Amino acid sequence: MVDFAAVGRRLREARETHHVERATLARDASVPEDVLARLEAGEAVPISTAALARVERRLKLSPTALWADTPHEEIALSFHFRHASVPDFFHADEDAAREALTIARDVEGLEERLDRPAPLKRVHWFREAPVGHNASADGYARAWRLRDILHQKNFLDSPTSPLPDPLETLVEEAFGVPVIEKPLHSPSVLAVTVKDRASGLAAILLNTAAKGGLQPLRRRVDLAHEICHLLFDEPRDDIGLWIDVAEDQEEDAPRRQGDAVEKRARAFAAELLLPKLGLHRLLGRPQVRARELKPAVELVQRAREHYGTTIELTSYHLYNVGYIEKYLLEEILAEIQKTVPLHSHAAPSAREALLSRRVREALSAGLISAMRARELLELSAWDELPWNTTR
Repeated sequence: MVDFAAVGRRLREARETHHVERATLARDASVPEDVLARLEAGEAVPISTAALARVERRLKLSPTALWADTPHEEIALSFHFRHASVPDFFHADEDAAREALTIARDVEGLEERLDRPAPLKRVHWFREAPVGHNASADGYARAWRLRDILHQKNFLDSPTSPLPDPLETLVEEAFGVPVIEKPLHSPSVLAVTVKDRASGLAAILLNTAAKGGLQPLRRRVDLAHEICHLLFDEPRDDIGLWIDVAEDQEEDAPRRQGDAVEKRARAFAAELLLPKLGLHRLLGRPQVRARELKPAVELVQRAREHYGTTIELTSYHLYNVGYIEKYLLEEILAEIQKTVPLHSHAAPSAREALLSRRVREALSAGLISAMRARELLELSAWDELPWNTTR
């Protein structure tokens, strides 16, 4: 039996915590405002669990948080940011992070019902660990190990194969972690890994409002960087901020708090996207660093076209692994950008979100009802399910 006094108290506390007006909540959750008012007063009201689920979603609460005997604890956020310029953060984006973790929880629940856990579920395959003595070497080793595992699990044809496109789908299907494209308040935030310290849930947010945020090659670099945070960095503090300026350089980085974490992630992203052994097979082993612009540009172009990486990351990584001289880096960037503008690539094509895929699969398997599918996707009873819509 529902304890309406407890439900009302939790509802009122959650609404006030998130600064949501009752009228706004009523509108967004499609629940009459007078019903919410009576519920907050502790009255027994005619409200369905589906309606309560909509209210929970609007308030960024966990499923059953309002009416279960033992509601889930509040999400304890920890963020890892990747920035394009001066670090900044708007606390308004905490709501986006909580919503992302709610989606992660829904995905995990559906995968349990489907009896199909992620092939590389983080808690089983990867251990969060402090950065080793040599941050770059630590990043390289972890990236190569991940490539080997992806090959064993048939996500890659070989350990040196280019990562598939879109990389977002590989992350979702391999690790069961949603990659959510969403505009955030700060245009300098490129990507965010958000974790719940209590449950271990995680999600990655790609900021579509970032400068160059829709540039596919840039997104691959950002996502590869976040994979390191996702798999290996421990969540800390109420909101643990590990901020990495997107330099794509592994050497001579200014000393900052958490610099070892950043340096490992940069090295990890470079090796994950451009594996050293794969470069040896593609370009030959570096005998002598290229000292002239033309051969250096040719090396960078061959590598970036084969592996689908940005000019910047490819140039710096080829320098770090011994192919080109450092003094050529600026000239290489300028020369290649004459023919390949920085943001010349088209925006990525639309893809079906991980939650939508799992809902569709669970519905097809008869594990959930059409109404439950709509609740999970935040659709009204009269909305068409996305895969039923024809255009």
